[in-house]
Amino acid sequence: MFGLFGNKKKDYQANVNNGTADITVKAGDNLLKAGLEAGLGWPHDCRVGSCGTCKCVLKKGKIKALTDFTYVLDGDQLKAGTILACQSILRSDIEVEVELDESAAAEIVRLDGSIVKINDLTHDIKEVVVKCSGNFNRDMMAGQYAEISVEGISTPRSYSFAKAPKNESEGEFSFYIRHVPGGEFTDWLFAEDRSGTAVALSAPYGQFYHRPMNSQMVCIAGGSGMSAIRAILEECVLDQVERNCIYLFGARAQQDLYCADDMQRIKQQWHKDYTFDYVPVLSEEPEGSGWTGPTGFVTTHFQEKYVDTGALDLSNAQGYLCGPPPMIDAGVESLKSAGINEESIYFDKFLDASSIPGGR
Repeated sequence: MFGLFGNKKKDYQANVNNGTADITVKAGDNLLKAGLEAGLGWPHDCRVGSCGTCKCVLKKGKIKALTDFTYVLDGDQLKAGTILACQSILRSDIEVEVELDESAAAEIVRLDGSIVKINDLTHDIKEVVVKCSGNFNRDMMAGQYAEISVEGISTPRSYSFAKAPKNESEGEFSFYIRHVPGGEFTDWLFAEDRSGTAVALSAPYGQFYHRPMNSQMVCIAGGSGMSAIRAILEECVLDQVERNCIYLFGARAQQDLYCADDMQRIKQQWHKDYTFDYVPVLSEEPEGSGWTGPTGFVTTHFQEKYVDTGALDLSNAQGYLCGPPPMIDAGVESLKSAGINEESIYFDKFLDASSIPGGR
């Protein structure tokens, strides 16, 4: 009888910021999931315990850590009771303190749909368009991402929106998805035409979005990181932001470049009193190919061409980076070396299983 009833899981309550919000955390759910579903602007990015963005301070109560917090939190933070909300299962009612971002507060919506279009962008990146049914408020911000579930795939996958919401057809969401060899979802996607496959989609997640300012805007992306940056740039065009912008895109070779026409369109439609420049940088382009653009790592090119020379006025600038972790880390260091405040650098690291703490 104890095996049937003695281990029954239960829901708990989380008191946020001394009563600012009181949310129910369902049995088995993590604290971040409950906070987002309650519509709180809880800071977050990866939701797998790698970025540390969802950190908060546990003031009272008990939690179970799903991963070792020491991967991303230092000793002083741990002593202060800092925890990762995305990796915390409640073991009692708790009280926590977190710096909420009300500008990013949005209710998570869950939609049913299907894959209606797949386009090859490069040899290893596809554009996947999902069309969803039902009424929903498309109020997610460009730069955020959705979680996609497909029957037969063990866990949901997260992908950034590739277009500004206002530029999508009714009910549609576009994503750029790179093939990760050995990855369960992308091996499945690239094996054959998956058009017509039913999917479930939940969104919006993440806090990677444009923050209005009138200073220089620096965007750096690589691979499928084009998606979130493109969405942000499209929204800037729609809003006719009054600021200069440079976008450096890192790829291996010319065959890995895509969206050139879209970048030209954005340049033409940018606010007429300001400049937009798109600079593709190739790291492995063969000699003698005829390529006349910059070569090397995109972050190195940015450092040498724009930071070291003072070619850009980076005082009070903002940085937006999207792509693989090594590129993000190098880009952040370059931006900081240029004197840009860390609080003005925003990024979205595209993680695969090898990048997740504990190898999950």
